[in-house]
Amino acid sequence: MRNRFLLAALTLAAVLPTVAMAQDMTPQREGSWELSVGAGAMYLDGRFAGYLGSRGFADNVNPSRLVPAVAGRLGYNFTNHLGFSIGTAGATGSGVSYVTPLAAVTYTGNLNAKTSPFLTAGTQVTRVTGNGRKDHPTWGAHAGIGVRHMVSENLALRLEGRLGFEHFEALPTGKTAYNSIVTLGLSYFTAGRRPPPMAMAPPPCPVCARARVDTVWRTAPPPPPPPHTCEHGVAPAGARTDEFGCLVLPDTLLLEGVHFQFDKSELTPPAMEILDRVAETMLAHPDLFFEISGHTDSVGTFAYNYLLSARRARAVRDYLIQRGVPGYRLTAVGYGEWLPIAPNATVEGRALNRRGIEIRVKKP
Repeated sequence: MRNRFLLAALTLAAVLPTVAMAQDMTPQREGSWELSVGAGAMYLDGRFAGYLGSRGFADNVNPSRLVPAVAGRLGYNFTNHLGFSIGTAGATGSGVSYVTPLAAVTYTGNLNAKTSPFLTAGTQVTRVTGNGRKDHPTWGAHAGIGVRHMVSENLALRLEGRLGFEHFEALPTGKTAYNSIVTLGLSYFTAGRRPPPMAMAPPPCPVCARARVDTVWRTAPPPPPPPHTCEHGVAPAGARTDEFGCLVLPDTLLLEGVHFQFDKSELTPPAMEILDRVAETMLAHPDLFFEISGHTDSVGTFAYNYLLSARRARAVRDYLIQRGVPGYRLTAVGYGEWLPIAPNATVEGRALNRRGIEIRVKKP
């Protein structure tokens, strides 16, 4: 089994660069935190299972070698290839409990790819308890392989297999136990570092029209470019517009007319018309960045209000990206009931706090 695992790891390491280059790119995840949870099974080394049965850890002398397991870890991705994580795995079977804290370094072919294979290696120590007995290794390590597949911008399916190498002094022969674990679960990524804005090449020198006046040559400036226009969508109620029909962006623009389906994050058709005008204005100011914030009143639980406002802010961001606004210029934040502008004790105050979506201008 160990030889098969080593062969699989070497094969995956060889094809990682090719697989990574073949994938479509998704939003930047360099500098992101990654929270992973999963469930699967642990497969025990035969000698180790026999030791647990003979020493009275298990309910019988032949404990099951295949036991259900769960795992969780928190990691940080320093680059699109290199990350570090800590976590733990747990399993129970035949009256024996296994708890395995671990720390690992992960190498990923390309974290921004739709599907990204990875290799992982680090240290681990499995604490074994059962029938009032307990044992643990003097040292331990592990190596593993896996693959992530993105199902949304921040969420991925994660399949991982690890083989442990742990030294138990009480083992009668061959002190090292080779226990393996396979889990399938989910990974959630926080936003990574924004890519640096693309350097704009200086415009080419315009071809100047020259006109002859007697024997003197003079250079006439080229005609000015046509002004931009903002014709699509409708302006939010009370919002100022310039001579081109674009919104005059204050530090904070309140979109009172952007409504959603009841208790959902689906935009209504009138809201889309307003956001069409907002998108045009954002495209007319390519040097600005924006925060899209969602707000609620205090009716309902804090967690529910926070998640609802975050989903609605993300829905607005996704719609603006569809209208051509670069995603790196937009940040979606849900504040829930955290930033009230009026007392929540009155009906009028709660109506003000349900102010929906605000767009704040942020300097780059």
